[in-house]
Amino acid sequence: MFRKIFIGLVLLSASASAQLMTGRLTTSFYGFEGSDSALAKVMYLRAYENVYFNAASGDYSIKMNAMVSNDFGSTIETDPELRVNSFLMKVKNIGGLVDLSAGRQFVFAGVGSGLIDGISGSAKFFDNTLAVTGYGGNNVTQSRDIRKQYIGNKGLFGGQITYAPIEDGVVGISYMNKRWERKPYTALRMDSLFNPYSIVINSRPNEEELASFDVEYQHEQSYSIQAKTDYDILTEEISKVQGFTRVGVMKELNVTAEYIFRKPRLAYNSIFSVFNINSTKEIEGGIEYRPMSKTFLFARFANVDYVDESSQRLVVGGSYDFVSATYTQNFGYAGELNGISVQAAYPMMERMLTPMLAFGYATYKHAASDPASDVMNGTVGVVYRPLQILSTDLQMQWMSTPQYKSDMRIFLKINYWFSEKLNWL
Repeated sequence: MFRKIFIGLVLLSASASAQLMTGRLTTSFYGFEGSDSALAKVMYLRAYENVYFNAASGDYSIKMNAMVSNDFGSTIETDPELRVNSFLMKVKNIGGLVDLSAGRQFVFAGVGSGLIDGISGSAKFFDNTLAVTGYGGNNVTQSRDIRKQYIGNKGLFGGQITYAPIEDGVVGISYMNKRWERKPYTALRMDSLFNPYSIVINSRPNEEELASFDVEYQHEQSYSIQAKTDYDILTEEISKVQGFTRVGVMKELNVTAEYIFRKPRLAYNSIFSVFNINSTKEIEGGIEYRPMSKTFLFARFANVDYVDESSQRLVVGGSYDFVSATYTQNFGYAGELNGISVQAAYPMMERMLTPMLAFGYATYKHAASDPASDVMNGTVGVVYRPLQILSTDLQMQWMSTPQYKSDMRIFLKINYWFSEKLNWL
């Protein structure tokens, strides 16, 4: 299916006559020492090349985002690996109402989201107060490697309708149907005389079918409210309820509150769906304080209820100009953790040079009676941008864990932006 869409986009682009092409080329190298399956030390040096471009002419545009990677320090069976994250053609303002996209694309519409090879469209009516979005296509595997696509009965389709009855309020309903067929495999079985024979196993496809209702309202700078409910049609149960509000006590001070009820999101007919699963309920309250334009402070406390247990979470942090810091503490049924992280980035020479420094330390244990373990990490780097179209990012990353006493890694990234006007007409 992807090849058909690719050919279609090429044919359509011939008549689109793009007049402006913009994009970015990103070359990255990531080196570190690891272990292979035999626990022998192996040096990995992985290189990535990411290409993003957008060619547009009027209401027509073509977009692509793809990456190829290969390891030069060791031999990996799947190398070189090509991942196509998106490749689509978009036509806007059809009849003054409709936008259409065809190809590989991310879709996000209420309860439905994912990466598809297919089509999507949106339309707005009644002075943009009513919006309708629909999409449908074939699921793309998580690796996005075009050589690993198993084309079976794996569809994702759905849509969303939103309506704004007032200027500051929106309500919406959405629907999503996702299905992916599992590839058949062979296995050995025994007959009544204990003689082995081969059999083809055809598993039932995994499925998800969800509906959702959500509402948003913001009253100037005084307060805002967001609420959402997801319903699992296949299990006939509510899978998630979420509500969030932010209230401005004064110009510099906000208070927040959030409630989340959720069940583990498991595909229907998957092996995990046969086990007993339990929901969680989470309540969080917070304070946000901005005394000056460059200063921001916050604190949040949350309680998570399980069936017979509970856990708590405390997060305190802030930022000033180019420095930010966060302290996190978890305690209760989910384990204990105390951690701090600090980051700083200081632009110099009219932002041509930006050195950065980051440090983190945490101690954790799974239960109160367990011994504590320590984790420490640090990053030193610099971003060099001599031109508006060129930047280089170099980082040295270090981490110490109970499994790896000293893990050193090097990361290098080079970005090149381009913009060209084309006269094809």
